[in-house]
Amino acid sequence: MSAYKGRTTCAKGTYVEFVVAPDQDVDFGDILVVEGKNGDRFYIRVYDFKVKSRWSNMNGVNYLMGKLDEHGQIANREEFEFYLGGPQHKSKVAMAEQLCYADPNGCLFNPRTCPDFFDEVRGLSAEDTVLLEEMKGDLEIGYLKTGREVSQMSIGIYGHKAITEHIGIFGTTGAGKSNLVKVLTSSVMDLDSYGLLIFDVHNEYFSALRKHPRAGEKLIVYNNYPHYQTTYQMKVNAQEIRPDDLMSTAGFTEAQTDALYKMESVWGEEWFNYVVQYDVHDLIDELAGSTGQKFHPRTVSKIKSVCWNLKNELNISDHGDAEAIRHILQQLESGKVVLMELKNISPLGEQALSTLLSKKLLAHYAEKPEEQLNKAAPVMIVLEEAHRFLGKKEQAQANVFGRLVSEARKFNLGLCAVDQQPRLLADNVLSQLNTLFIMGLASKADRGKLEAMCRKDILQQRNEIKNLDRGELIIATNYLRFAAPVKVHKYEDYVAGRIGSPAPAAPEAFANAAAPGQIV
Repeated sequence: MSAYKGRTTCAKGTYVEFVVAPDQDVDFGDILVVEGKNGDRFYIRVYDFKVKSRWSNMNGVNYLMGKLDEHGQIANREEFEFYLGGPQHKSKVAMAEQLCYADPNGCLFNPRTCPDFFDEVRGLSAEDTVLLEEMKGDLEIGYLKTGREVSQMSIGIYGHKAITEHIGIFGTTGAGKSNLVKVLTSSVMDLDSYGLLIFDVHNEYFSALRKHPRAGEKLIVYNNYPHYQTTYQMKVNAQEIRPDDLMSTAGFTEAQTDALYKMESVWGEEWFNYVVQYDVHDLIDELAGSTGQKFHPRTVSKIKSVCWNLKNELNISDHGDAEAIRHILQQLESGKVVLMELKNISPLGEQALSTLLSKKLLAHYAEKPEEQLNKAAPVMIVLEEAHRFLGKKEQAQANVFGRLVSEARKFNLGLCAVDQQPRLLADNVLSQLNTLFIMGLASKADRGKLEAMCRKDILQQRNEIKNLDRGELIIATNYLRFAAPVKVHKYEDYVAGRIGSPAPAAPEAFANAAAPGQIV
């Protein structure tokens, strides 16, 4: 990319216009530098263009149109070119917004003044370290993208800031959300600073993450039917389950909800075992004898059906073993990545398990004294198809994920909501996501919702967001001065670079095994 791009012709507030130099390429989204008169540097981003000429007014246009024949072709090219005036009589003008400002001492500020007339405009270079250092985080994501060019300047987020302040990953199908989650997880696995709990709806992450050079020590995988020796079997103790864990999953009526809580009040921690083991009529009679309230058989049958299905899907034991959940919490606290594979589980079981584990994690961290909490690794929960848990209707039910969004920061926990349609999420949820990864979104309603809720002003990036290709995104976060365009690393290439081989082999700890593994 050539350094020199043009000269400023107009500046007002944060608005900047400059004439693009002949034979120079400037694109939507280009991040450029205006060299001030006294060593100041103004960082600007291009968002629109216009072409001007001495013939741009209507009289000039009408005059030139008169030089065309009845077929719209040029009747006399030599005369036409004479009137057009050549390249020196027309110009391409770029419209840009000022992003930030660096003083002669190299200190970076939000816009404080504007460039002068005819200041030089150039591309980013290695000299712009003051801007680039601020955009590097300990969790690398990709390279800075300016227009059609992808630089070799690494862009990332700071986990200690972003994780506990919640993250949103939004993009349509095929935009590259899964690849982004893999790259983000890989960056977490490079460090020992953060824990990650991923609910994998489609079982799409294990085959990729196992190739990471630290997978053997950093990746913990759970499945209800393990296929690998190092994959743990998910087991749940029946006494761990509360009615709240089922409320946001099964669509209970008011009568069924009443019966559910009555069961817990009568049988305590054994309510789930009783519901699964005993006949519907026996349950009705026992409740009637204890509470004086007789429930309809259909009401109790629905609860029994839900509990029976969960018992089989999640390996819920009536006298069981609480080691699985305890093990998960310990691994997260020590900075591991825990992957919960949910493909073989129904939506009901998936939501119940996600709710249960998230609630246990929140309670585990909330109970810690401040001294222990400061030593525990911050943990982020990655929730796919987040609108099922954080939609407007779901938020009205006050589920655990609503509490996570509003309260988890003070307990060193965070949430990463992954979704195709951000407009389906509740407004109070979107407003709490302080870091947004905005990928390609086909719906104008989705783009408009993010524009309204984003902490950074992204209105001038509409054209850029609309035209994002696969693997490209806009990252907007509280601690960056502006929303930055990023080309996300392709996960396979990113891991290959970590290993130092173009075709990395799976670590020995994750080789296929004949016998399934489980916690002992």
